[in-house]
Amino acid sequence: MSLIGPVGRKRPRARFAMAMLYLILSIGALTTLYPFVLMVSTGLKGPTDQTDNKIVPSYLVDGDELLKKYVDDKYAGNRFNIASDGVGTHATPDLTQKYEAFLLQLAPEYWQAGFRSASTQVTGKLAIRYHNWLRQRYSSIEDLNKAYIEEAVGFQTVEPPAEPFDLPKWQPNPGKKWAEWIEFKRSLPAEFRIPVRTQWLWQKFLASTFKNQLAGVPREWVGKATRFEDLPLVSWTIPANTPKTNAVLLKDFQSKSQPRFLADPVESQWARFAGAPTEMPLVASNAAYVQANAGSLRKEFAGRNYGYVLDYILLNGRAVWNTCLFCFLAILTQLTVNPLAAYALSRYPIRASGKILVFLLATMAFPAEVAMIPSFLLLKDLGLLNTFAALVLPGAASGYMIFLLKGFFDSLPQELFEAGSLDGAPEITMMFRIALPMSRPVLGYLALLAFMGAYGAFIYAFLVAQDQRIWTMMVWIYQLQNSGAPKSVIMAALTLAAIPTLAVFLFAQRVIMRGIVLPGER
Repeated sequence: MSLIGPVGRKRPRARFAMAMLYLILSIGALTTLYPFVLMVSTGLKGPTDQTDNKIVPSYLVDGDELLKKYVDDKYAGNRFNIASDGVGTHATPDLTQKYEAFLLQLAPEYWQAGFRSASTQVTGKLAIRYHNWLRQRYSSIEDLNKAYIEEAVGFQTVEPPAEPFDLPKWQPNPGKKWAEWIEFKRSLPAEFRIPVRTQWLWQKFLASTFKNQLAGVPREWVGKATRFEDLPLVSWTIPANTPKTNAVLLKDFQSKSQPRFLADPVESQWARFAGAPTEMPLVASNAAYVQANAGSLRKEFAGRNYGYVLDYILLNGRAVWNTCLFCFLAILTQLTVNPLAAYALSRYPIRASGKILVFLLATMAFPAEVAMIPSFLLLKDLGLLNTFAALVLPGAASGYMIFLLKGFFDSLPQELFEAGSLDGAPEITMMFRIALPMSRPVLGYLALLAFMGAYGAFIYAFLVAQDQRIWTMMVWIYQLQNSGAPKSVIMAALTLAAIPTLAVFLFAQRVIMRGIVLPGER
């Protein structure tokens, strides 16, 4: 029955009150929805924009932001390398196409694979492509471990080999993994190829030698540069009048560099390929690629974190089964124990019924965390740790559910039970044929509470079940957060984890409302 009748609703004061009420409810709905939308949005971002708190990621609508994100992703967030390769801003389309052809014919030992996973990331474009390539080559992770002599638990955990070409005299570890890595490198498109320029090696050498203090570099080598990333490349010929200090530095650089980068620098190869000495169009090439592939890049950036989380869940696939089984057992036990206790208190009241209800309500006054340690010690004494019984049994009885069900059973028409008694029906029959069928709305509501409590549990589930074989999905997400995963990946994981509860809420709104309203109406 409405609080305001049809006639009263037409009054200006009633209309104003209704308008204000709906306004407050709308604002409340927006404030509730905003955190979830922000969580979904953060899952679409990465290291460069995961803390900007924008609902719509900038790279989805701004081409310049997309280019910045692309370059940062290509160089794994390395600011020195990004600045050093910031050359060749202006170039014609023909020159950028010629540069792409140059990269495709460049020998693998003269370029590094881009799009590696940065220290602030858990996955990258290169890793995803590499793992897919390995899956096509090997039928199982066991075959890969046997071939590479590794102990990877899944293709997602296989790391691409490192290529620190700037380290003195670095040499790769020979073996099947490196040989197949070179084969994989040859299959990479031009966008993945970052040429190892001798100028970059020289800049890295000076920055390391002078500990990032530009003032220590000889002035004739600095020129107009204001940072190490802008230092020009010098001649390897050491004239007789070269200061001794400079000559020593040049010889030191030559001794620490791999001979092929000095014997035939990438810059020289590009000059021969282009037909004239010209700067490599690195910046122009990146800009042209982003402009031509903006749609696919936005799609890849938006789905990368969610794809990684799905791979992570599949890698720990038992967590999904454990979560489903835990939720099923929690619902089953709570819909068995609580209705029995509530029915007994309703049908067979005793003098202490009021005290029992007060005791049941008192259990709601203490946070669940207070009972965790006593529950852990009790389960340990019973030998139930690391079992599903440890997850399910402590929550089988709920004071709130028993109190709510008792009130609902008390409100049922007593004439039905009297008629059943006259017909000779036992109490168990009246419970299952009269009380429970009429209590379906509230039982459905309590089942949803049991599901949400079991699905969202992670601290208690981790405490009493530390065996990874029975970890639930929430525990794995908790471990993902503790493993150093960036904020964007955590938000993507929480978004995917929230989908089941959101779906249950959307499809069970009628059950929830009937479970809340009907007890009060009766």
